[in-house]
Amino acid sequence: MKYNPVCQLIILGTLVFSFGLQAQAQSLAADQDINAPISISAKSTFVDGVSKMSVYEDDVVIVQAGLTINAARLSINASAGEGQEVFIANGAPAKFTQLLDDGTIVTASAREIRYSVITRTVSFEGDAQLSQNTSVVNSESIEFDLINKQLVAKADNAKGGRVTTVFQPEVLKQQIQEQQDDNN
Repeated sequence: MKYNPVCQLIILGTLVFSFGLQAQAQSLAADQDINAPISISAKSTFVDGVSKMSVYEDDVVIVQAGLTINAARLSINASAGEGQEVFIANGAPAKFTQLLDDGTIVTASAREIRYSVITRTVSFEGDAQLSQNTSVVNSESIEFDLINKQLVAKADNAKGGRVTTVFQPEVLKQQIQEQQDDNN
């Protein structure tokens, strides 16, 4: 089916508006999750109090409120001090799941998932994929800034890669209808 330019602008505007709302919802859920206790389980744990490094290996599960990460390995670097920790989960792939306040689920996977407390960013490196509802972003790396609610996906130019985003038209039609219902 071919769209005329006006339809394309309406769809593009809806996509931008939709992702803006989704990012706000994700940020809100992330704000609530960040203050919840963190539970880490693994088959092996190593903690070095002098260097302030922790390493968890083999079937690592991290849970914080509605957020879960499954990985083969997790390292936590707290050497920069409290509030500046960096969490790095590795796997083949490591998997991220977050239940948002509106009941939708965001899933992501990558060879490395990194969370920086001080910058409030989550990055997915190596065959990264991020999904919400029926929309999917595939890229070599994806970074989500929780403060500014911005997502940046980058391809590996050395490999001739590209960023691929798939939006399902049925979801767009439903969102437009919901917006129209809200306006009436």
